[in-house]
Amino acid sequence: MENSKFTYDYHQPDEYHFSLDSVLLAKNVAHDLRHHDSLDQLKIMDLCAGTGIIGLELFYHLKNIEHLHFLEIQNVYEEYFQKNLKMIAPHKNHFQFILKNYDQLIHDENYHGVYDVILSNPPYFFKNEGLLSPSQFKNRCRFFLDSSFENLFLAIAYALKNKGQAYVLVRDGKEHKRNPVAEITNILNQKTPFNFNVSERQPIRGVLLIHLEKL
Repeated sequence: MENSKFTYDYHQPDEYHFSLDSVLLAKNVAHDLRHHDSLDQLKIMDLCAGTGIIGLELFYHLKNIEHLHFLEIQNVYEEYFQKNLKMIAPHKNHFQFILKNYDQLIHDENYHGVYDVILSNPPYFFKNEGLLSPSQFKNRCRFFLDSSFENLFLAIAYALKNKGQAYVLVRDGKEHKRNPVAEITNILNQKTPFNFNVSERQPIRGVLLIHLEKL
């Protein structure tokens, strides 16, 4: 799928802007969910939400969505999220910004088995896989600094309902001799009590789109 421009003129920090990857991720997921007969009942999370672009783009395509959470660790984003929400969906009382580290989803039983769908465009790089910026804010957006790649997928595993699905953008890691699909499969098999189907969808602008289904 291609998209030549952003859907909305989103509010976002001058220091770090989201990419078209987020817009296209939402479009892909909307295509998967478009025939779901109970969209208003689905509980959906935009994980590593930033200013809420992915979740709000999903709502642009699927107006029947009612329950959408935006989980983000950097509180600087909340001001911009609230402006975007007011611009796009001010009447949606169940669209909520949650200021948390996704690690907490692993340990807090209030989040276990809650979500039908999780979408995420997380940091792409490990700390040793690129040059850090002088800006700590940018680094936290681009690198796994606040938590880890492993904990990202553990958090998703615990937060999903049975039969729930997750869509996560991941760099292919070839230059560092990594195999993300194998790594994710091993994490889920070895570190959780759950069973998953892990598959690779059509890449988005060269970035892997990983699909998880909790069995």
